[in-house]
Amino acid sequence: MNKFIKKLICIGRVGLACLCALPIGGWGQTPPQSATAPAVKAPTVVVVLAGGGAKGFAHLSVLRQLEKDGIKISRIVGTSMGAVIGGLYAAGMSTDDIEEVVGGLDPSKVALDQLNRLELPPRTRAYQRQYPIDLEFGVKQGGLSFARGMSDGQRFLGLLQHLTTHIPSAVDFNDLKIPFRAVATRFRDGETHIFDRGALHLAIRASMAAPAVFAPVEIDGESYVDGGLVANLPIEVALKEGADVIIASYLGQQEGDEQSAQSSNALTVANRMLDILIRQNEKRNLALLREGDILITPHLKGVGFSDFNRAAEIIARGNQAVQEVQGRWQAMSARVHQSQQLSEPARKLSFDEREKRIVEIRPVGNQDVPASYIEAVMSPLLGKDFASDTASERVDWLYTSGYFERVSYSLSQIRDEQYTLLVHVQEKPYGPHFFKTSLGFSTEQGGMNQFSMGVGYRRPWLTASGLELGLDARFGTQSEFSARLYQPLGLRWGAETAITAGRNTMPVYAPDTVDSIYKNKKLAYVNVAMQSLDAQMVYEWDRKATFKLGWTQSGIRYDPDTVFYYPGSTTPVETTSLHYNGLKLQLHVDQLDSWSFPTQGYALTATVEEGLSGNPYSNMRVSGRWAMSHQAHILNLGFNLGRDTLPTKCGSCNNPSNLFLGGFQFMGAYRMAQLAGDQLAHAQATYMYRLSDGGILKQRTFVGTVLEAGDAWYRDDPTSHVSRYSASLFVAIDSKIGDIYLGAARGTRGASNAFLQLGRRFSF
Repeated sequence: MNKFIKKLICIGRVGLACLCALPIGGWGQTPPQSATAPAVKAPTVVVVLAGGGAKGFAHLSVLRQLEKDGIKISRIVGTSMGAVIGGLYAAGMSTDDIEEVVGGLDPSKVALDQLNRLELPPRTRAYQRQYPIDLEFGVKQGGLSFARGMSDGQRFLGLLQHLTTHIPSAVDFNDLKIPFRAVATRFRDGETHIFDRGALHLAIRASMAAPAVFAPVEIDGESYVDGGLVANLPIEVALKEGADVIIASYLGQQEGDEQSAQSSNALTVANRMLDILIRQNEKRNLALLREGDILITPHLKGVGFSDFNRAAEIIARGNQAVQEVQGRWQAMSARVHQSQQLSEPARKLSFDEREKRIVEIRPVGNQDVPASYIEAVMSPLLGKDFASDTASERVDWLYTSGYFERVSYSLSQIRDEQYTLLVHVQEKPYGPHFFKTSLGFSTEQGGMNQFSMGVGYRRPWLTASGLELGLDARFGTQSEFSARLYQPLGLRWGAETAITAGRNTMPVYAPDTVDSIYKNKKLAYVNVAMQSLDAQMVYEWDRKATFKLGWTQSGIRYDPDTVFYYPGSTTPVETTSLHYNGLKLQLHVDQLDSWSFPTQGYALTATVEEGLSGNPYSNMRVSGRWAMSHQAHILNLGFNLGRDTLPTKCGSCNNPSNLFLGGFQFMGAYRMAQLAGDQLAHAQATYMYRLSDGGILKQRTFVGTVLEAGDAWYRDDPTSHVSRYSASLFVAIDSKIGDIYLGAARGTRGASNAFLQLGRRFSF
């Protein structure tokens, strides 16, 4: 089993049989005819395979029965999932391998392109943390533009190309092991299109481009969508191909299977209308069946479009359906075997086993992304013999860059064993101006109500060398604006310049260590204005870690809404400012499968700033997380350390701090920013039980508890530091708009809190 297929299928259940052993020359010849009897041509048997998502595993039962009975298939005609099963089988893949590979797919990761975070570049992961809402959009021709489907379908396309790598990129489908036809719908006019030649993997992918689920496929200047819109059970196509006998595997509703669909929302209505259109064209095709044709209709009530994990059960239902038509099947089998077959010329692919050395890489279809970038990513293949594993891996690298909707490749012979690798790309339809949004709301018992709305803008490839502009704006109780320029200096190195300005409204609490009426009370609010100008070198280590080193010019201004005194202090807290210039070093390691609710992996973040001029200021921040899981049980361990060196020695007298604790997983029994100081130490252990995987969109639901110990205190005020503990109970959803959690906590000295968070997580 090669490494790429393990990664692509994601769940470790799949073992691929080697496809390289498939015959490349003649596919075999029919036995010689008897000299004493006239040759009689056997009836052409055409297999029709309908669309239906995971229900299509039932088609394997039909193909296996035909194999068992030795019935020669003259042609396979398939739509959508029928095209997937039929196309792979026609290309020489066994039914066992199809069941193993396709049945092992995780539809959310492969069929719907939901990428593992570790496959993304580090800068993309950081951007994802800032904007947890998955929706990305752009501006085209003065209007908003969005993705053309819930999924690009790239991962499934990559899998199809890998499984059919032994098939030439421009092949007559009559030259496959079994002649094949894939049915799609031409987007321009809604007409039926029959793919009978070209790139097999693209034809299959076009046939299964379900509207709003998968992006349309562009081939030779035309866009195509799912063939189920015009012929989900393409019997009419089989008749045009001259079928004497049709064996149709139908996945639609049977009498008594109808479900009452209430028009409760727009999505339900849209899905129902699409289903009605498909049912109508199925009825039209069913009416074309003749007396000698066979219709196989497995009972698939309760099986969903995405139930790929139920392959064995679906095949068993298919076997039962085949048995239900045994009388007609045996009659058909007898008719075929009684006919003496004329010898036919052997079919073979226009393909040989000579070495293919890649001497040139040529991008095709790129507009905003320069060819040099594509060539650099694919360069490991240059000057070497072609290897499909390496090609698939580099194609996947291009796709996860986030610039492309589709990536594939083909080979073009120059001379002898020298070939050009053509890299076919289709850029995101809403690029190159990329936008994302964020929103958040947070409330807690006796604490602050917070809200924010944000928008981020990226414009990559301002120059052929890869200069990228980024703008971020957030408004609410925490406001921020930043602009940055990033210049790649190779695949690992880069240079970044950023300017940032922000304003937060923060509460100031009296400590719980004082014995007065002010204990645990909110004394005031402080408006904190921050600005910085940074210039730094960036190094990315194999998509595992990011190092940044550079210069920072920073300023912070603390402006309380009223003059107030800390309990026991005679010095008022008033407006203060801090400005410094110095060095800034950052390390970020992110190997977590989810930033908010990870189940495996680790992360480490460290930042050190040292002021060299201006106010004498330095800071250090270190945090780490480690996640592990067993089935539905998940354990997270984490720590946070911090230290500030402030301009004066009397830290708690007149200098508000930059280090805070309080809130979910940051000493949850305390309100946000209730614990403050210039020193911080915190450790937490979170246990979660996964109640639900959240369906195909993977919006997981948890219940759990957090046990914590920690404090934030002033170094020059020993009385402000005590041992503090907290225990929280919570329910949470790792949603597509960010964290959603509801919890309650108790802690040291009777501290208690209840909190609700929606969307983007807040922190000070």
